[in-house]
Amino acid sequence: MKPKSKLKAFLHKFFKIFIIFMIATAVINVVLFAVIYGNHQSKLKDEVAYLNAPGKFVEVNGHSMHVMIEGNEESEVTLLFLHSADVSDDSVALAPLFKELKNEYRIVFVERSGVGFSENSGSDRDIDTMLKETRLALEKAGVKGPYVVVPVGTAGLEVTYWANMYPEEIQAVIGINITYPEQYADITTEEYCGFFDYLLVPFYKLGAHRFVTSIYPTNAYGVYTDTQMLTRKALISKGGFTEDMYCENLAMVDNANKVAELGWPAEVNMYLIYANPLMEPYRSTDKSVSASYESALEDNPEVDYITAYNESVREYFEDKGNVTVEEMAGPARLYTYNPKGLGEMIKGYIEGQILQ
Repeated sequence: MKPKSKLKAFLHKFFKIFIIFMIATAVINVVLFAVIYGNHQSKLKDEVAYLNAPGKFVEVNGHSMHVMIEGNEESEVTLLFLHSADVSDDSVALAPLFKELKNEYRIVFVERSGVGFSENSGSDRDIDTMLKETRLALEKAGVKGPYVVVPVGTAGLEVTYWANMYPEEIQAVIGINITYPEQYADITTEEYCGFFDYLLVPFYKLGAHRFVTSIYPTNAYGVYTDTQMLTRKALISKGGFTEDMYCENLAMVDNANKVAELGWPAEVNMYLIYANPLMEPYRSTDKSVSASYESALEDNPEVDYITAYNESVREYFEDKGNVTVEEMAGPARLYTYNPKGLGEMIKGYIEGQILQ
């Protein structure tokens, strides 16, 4: 056989094997995806029993939003809670904190579009749209201001914008680990929300996230009942990362820049509570935090890591006369660790500064 014929025969055999391999791989992937998706859909049907919304639904721009109202209807204070981005279970995760506060105050919680029990909007998540939806949801739910707004995490951007645009609607702000515009000043949209974030939407729709156990919360501190934990996990399984969540992340940097352009709102008093996981007693309860802290001290024993943890936050707010910053031992979602202690800090500020 001529060398050319041998090469031709080899290539023919190689491509035949390659095509068979590719077809086999495609079939295996299709079967695997079908199994994962089928498992996901089956479990979703079982989890429906735990997905009983604690609040009511109002129609906003063609989709329903979940608004929860409870507590003391006679109170002079309406605490309006707004959740952070990428958090689908705060309607339940915040429940122990609500329990600490609802005898004294009226509690209101709004879930943004595409989060928790609220439907996807299919619209852009620019700051104006989100604020408009929040205000309209409150109006349709019959909740009137002014409010003591309690933003968590990235909801700080919406509330800062709100305080600039409609300061008369906000009695005060009590922030829990909130972000502020300048934290996004040196970040591009691509850096903050890239292609990986885009892939997370189909990843969650497929149900592949069920195999990533780290996305599900634990009840390490005994704060929640068994039913509450099942509901939190069901909410994450159903909508751990939705289209609206992705669009909110995609708009985050632009939203922060727009908020920054208005400057810091000086008319509304703010009490901001920041978590410090290096403080006791939390540090000793978390092995990874304790180990990291001890290792850092061995390398640099002269550094006061506890004081340095929120130093940039204190520096940013030190020249803002309407802002008080305090720290609390615990993880970022403080209410999952010590709702009683957090509730006492909130009550202390309300009784000492708002109702004095």
